Amino acid sequence: MPIPDNINREHIFRAIIRIEREGIPPRRGARRWALLQDGIQYPVKLVISWGNVFPNGVELDPDPRNFTTDDAQEYLINLNFEIIGL
Repeated sequence: MPIPDNINREHIFRAIIRIEREGIPPRRGARRWALLQDGIQYPVKLVISWGNVFPNGVELDPDPRNFTTDDAQEYLINLNFEIIGL
């Protein structure tokens, strides 16, 4: 499943809050790209996956056949988030 176009900035902020509360699950950490928010780095695929829960009710499967890290970072850039390479 590609990234749905109804994920917005608010959904990403809610995903960030969830990451702050629950932490980053094993094997879901940032490898190439990170979203930088208030000096803290967040994995781009995780914020997209968890951000999808709010408008669509399900976490996006992070399998690269569904969406790639490059897709995630581009989507977040289009939402005016700061993305940094690692």
